[in-house]
Amino acid sequence: MSVQKITTFNSATVAFSATNAQPTLSRLRKNSGRLLGLTALAFSMAACNTIPKADTRPVLAVPNIPIEQTYGAFDKETVSNAQQASVAGQRWQNFYSDERLKGLIALGLQNNKDFENARLAIEKARAQYQITDINDLPRIDGNAGYSRQRQRGTTGDNYNVNLGLANYELDFWGKIASLKDQALQNFLSTTAAKDATQISLISNIAQSYANLSYSLAQLQLAEATVESREKSLFIASKRFEAGIDPKLPSLQSSASLENARLAVLRAQSSILKSRNALQFLVGGPIPTTLIPTPAVSNITSQQVFSAGLPSELLRYRPDVLQAEYNLKAAGANIEVARASYYPSISLASNIGLSSGSLNDLFESGSFGWSFGPSVSVPIFDAGRLDANYDVAQIERKQTLAGYERSIQTAFREVSDVLATRATLGEQLEAQYRLQDNFEQTYQIADARFKAGISNYLDVLDAQRSLFSTQQGILDLELQKIISQIELYQVLGGGANLDVPTVIPVPQHRNLVQVVNAAANSNKAKATDAIDAASSARVVSAQEALAIKQAEPIEKSTFKPTAVVDINNDGKTDAALGVITDETTSKETGVKEVSVEQVPVTQIIEP
Repeated sequence: MSVQKITTFNSATVAFSATNAQPTLSRLRKNSGRLLGLTALAFSMAACNTIPKADTRPVLAVPNIPIEQTYGAFDKETVSNAQQASVAGQRWQNFYSDERLKGLIALGLQNNKDFENARLAIEKARAQYQITDINDLPRIDGNAGYSRQRQRGTTGDNYNVNLGLANYELDFWGKIASLKDQALQNFLSTTAAKDATQISLISNIAQSYANLSYSLAQLQLAEATVESREKSLFIASKRFEAGIDPKLPSLQSSASLENARLAVLRAQSSILKSRNALQFLVGGPIPTTLIPTPAVSNITSQQVFSAGLPSELLRYRPDVLQAEYNLKAAGANIEVARASYYPSISLASNIGLSSGSLNDLFESGSFGWSFGPSVSVPIFDAGRLDANYDVAQIERKQTLAGYERSIQTAFREVSDVLATRATLGEQLEAQYRLQDNFEQTYQIADARFKAGISNYLDVLDAQRSLFSTQQGILDLELQKIISQIELYQVLGGGANLDVPTVIPVPQHRNLVQVVNAAANSNKAKATDAIDAASSARVVSAQEALAIKQAEPIEKSTFKPTAVVDINNDGKTDAALGVITDETTSKETGVKEVSVEQVPVTQIIEP
C-alpha cells in the first residue's frame, strides 16, 4: 500500500477589527517573512535533486522517406518537381470546374452532419481553452449563513456574510502555462481534424458525382445495346423459322439480349446507389439541376497535375498537422508533470461580517478579514510523481511515432494514386484501339453475313466483344476522373488554407506574469500564436544520426540489493535494487550522476 505525504505550510491567518489594522499589518509582514523562510525550508526538503531536468533537446521526426526528393510520377499528365507547387494549394472552388459539382459540394459543406460535428468540435475546443485560460484569474465566492449553537450552557445565534478568494495558485513553475499550451494544441488539433473531414467530404462528393455520371452512361450504353440485340434476335428468329439457319444462332441472340438486359438492371441499381450516396453526403435531396450529365469528361480545369514534393505534405495534409499538434500537446503535458515536483504556492483571503444578532450584522465591530498564503511541497509520494512523469514521456514517444506514421501514410497514399495513374493513359489508348478493332470486325462480319459468306454467329460474337470493350472504356474513363479527385485529396487539397485560422490567444495572465509587461504585449501574444502553429522538425535518417552522435553519452546501470525466486523453483527470477544514470558530455567530458533511490524490479534471464 502506497502512502503519500504532502507537507503544507500556511501563514498565520489574522482576523481583526478596523481599529486594530496597523498592528495586524505589522504581524502580517512578519508572518510573510516567516513564510519565505518556510518556503525555502520546504523546497530543500523536497529533495530537489530528484526533479527531472528540463529536456531542451529538439524533438526530431524521422519518417524515413525521401522528403526533399520528387515523387515517382510516370504518366504524361502528372509532374513532381520543386519548381511547380502542389495542386493542393488551390482552393476546391478553383480546382473543380464543373459547376454542378461545385454546387453539390457547397450544399454538402452546409448540410453534412459529419462536417457540422467537426465544426462544433472546434467550438468545444475553443471553450475548453477559455476554461484553462480563466485558471489564471482568481475566483471570488460570496456566501451568507446563519447558525444556532450551544456552548458551555449558552445558546446563541450567529449571522455572517463573507466574500472570499479561493486558493489562487501562483504559477512560478509554469504548470498552468503548460496546461494552457496543451489546451491550445488540442484546439489546433481539432481544427486540423475539421480540415481533414472537409477534404474527405469534398472528395467523396466528387467521387459519388463521377460514379453517378458514369452509371448513367453505362445505362445509356446498355439500353442502346438492348435495342440493337432485339433487332438481332428478330433476324435470327426469322432465319430459323425460314429454315435458313439452325436454332443455335437464335439461342445465342436470345442469350446476348438477356445479358444486355442484365447490364441495364445493374446500371439502374448503380444509379440508385450513387444517388443515395450523393444525397447522404450532401445532407438532403439532390436538385435536378445538379444531376450530372452522362460520362462527364472533365470536372477540373487542370491539364497538368503537379504533385509538388513530399515535404509539402507537412503543410497541406491536415491529418499530418493533427498528429503534429498532438505531439506538441504531449510535450506540454511533460512540462505539467515536471512542474508537479515543485512546491505549490497559493493565496487565499476572506472578508466579511459576522454577528450574533441580525440587527448588529452591519455594525462596525462585526467587520473582519483574513489572508493566508500557503505552500504545499511533495516530500514522499511513493514514486507517484516519477510514474506520472514517465507516463508523460512515453505518451510523447507514442505521439512522435504516430506523427512519423502519419507522414509515411500520406507519402504512401500519394504514391499509390500516382501508381494508379501511371498506366491509365496507356490503358485507355489500348482500349480505344480495341474498340476500333471490334467495330471493324463487326462491320466485316455483318457484311459477310449479308453476303451469305458467313453465318450469324460471327456477327453476334463481334457485338459481344464490342459491347464489353465499350463498357471497359467507360470504366477506365471513370478511373481517370476518380484518380484526379484522389490525387487532389491525398495531396491535401480542399481545406481552403488561404482562410486564416483564428487561433485563441491568452486573455488572462497569472499574477506572477503580470509584472512582465513584455509578455503581455500584443506582439508577444501574436508570437505565441505563431509559435503554437509552427511546424515540428522533420529530418532524414542521416541528419538524425548526426544529431544523436553529438548528444551526451547516457549510461544506466542497475545494482541489485536483493534477489527473488518468484515461483519457488530454485532459480533467480528477479532482483530489487537501484538505478544509476550517468550522463557524460562529449565536448567537456563532464560526468553527471543521478541515483534513483526507489526499488526497481528487473527480470533476470536464466
